[in-house]
Amino acid sequence: MHLVIVSPFPPAITGIGQYGYHVTRALATSGAFSCVTVLAGSQINGTSPNHLGRTEIDYCWQPGQWNARPAILSRVKSLNPDLVWFNLGASIFGKSPWLNISGLLTPMVVQSWGYPTVTTLHELVELTDLRALDAPGGPLAPVGARLLTSLTTRADILCLTMRHYVDWLSARQVDCAHIPIGAYHEPELLAEPDVPQLLFFTTLAPFKGLEILLEAFCRLRVRYPRLKLTVAGTDHARFPEYGRELKTRFGHANSVQWLGQVAEEDVKDLFRRAQIVLLPYTASTGSSSVLYQAATWGRAVVASDLSEIRELVHDGDLQVEFFRSGNVGGLCQAIENLLRSRERRWQQALHNFQTIQSTRPEETCRKYLYAFNRALEKRANPKRIEIPSVEIHPA
Repeated sequence: MHLVIVSPFPPAITGIGQYGYHVTRALATSGAFSCVTVLAGSQINGTSPNHLGRTEIDYCWQPGQWNARPAILSRVKSLNPDLVWFNLGASIFGKSPWLNISGLLTPMVVQSWGYPTVTTLHELVELTDLRALDAPGGPLAPVGARLLTSLTTRADILCLTMRHYVDWLSARQVDCAHIPIGAYHEPELLAEPDVPQLLFFTTLAPFKGLEILLEAFCRLRVRYPRLKLTVAGTDHARFPEYGRELKTRFGHANSVQWLGQVAEEDVKDLFRRAQIVLLPYTASTGSSSVLYQAATWGRAVVASDLSEIRELVHDGDLQVEFFRSGNVGGLCQAIENLLRSRERRWQQALHNFQTIQSTRPEETCRKYLYAFNRALEKRANPKRIEIPSVEIHPA
């Protein structure tokens, strides 16, 4: 059986692209497919990622280019696969709303051709705080958000990483499956470093809360002179100068390391050097891979109390140190609660590490294979994928 995957992909590290790589790796090594082809999107030239076996990586499109949709459609038609899986976010095709609308028409066209089509949707923009996200379109932004929902839900099976999204769309007669982001690797409790270090790892945008974090860090450095902060990730497509502006504004802050783009093979060491991982977001666009990666490597987390993050934590039976979103003093206190108590960090990290055993890569792979079989069945396709048995891992 030939599976085609359409996704942003390394060497550029974005949340959705990193997810696409790790799910692809699990699917490619599952033995369920005779052939896997990734129609990959990346703005960065470089070596294709490792550990994908005989998977073909075809960098046939780039974010920000108008030819993304015709390029993907042309390759799908020529490959004539048995299944197509789209790994999508609302802005993966560029910073322009029209570029994204053009790109997000692709699954609908592929489905209309008769191919069994499964789409993973990481963001449901219609349910987000558009003003907090500084969404383009002004008063027409809600109309655009509803249009994106209409486009991105045109698939035989829609997979969502947040249960709240599943409930909302199921009530609207959309055939959905809940697949949490889960662990990207086999979980490992990394030894904690002696030097207190904070980690902020995501794309740089105003709604990610980095400005608030930098203000809190400057205050904490007075009481914790050994404290360090690592900022990892590139600028969000819609805010290309945001990181540079913050580096200029907070250039006086000692012990802040700005790493920029991080290679996939260096991500584990990024978490190894941290004591505490920070999610100080002022608005959310969906699930958080960083939260799951912190659980995978045994790191405590501080997060803002946005309803989306609370739902994610509750659904995943995870623990974090919450603070009131946007409140610098509250963020300082939450970080200090963990800095003062190694036991508190350990209890949180151990709980999350034990919890994430149920969402290992092989379990995520199994859930996708079930979704693929459902798509084949809806298309009255006689082919089916053999689902591997569950292997129980001790926590």
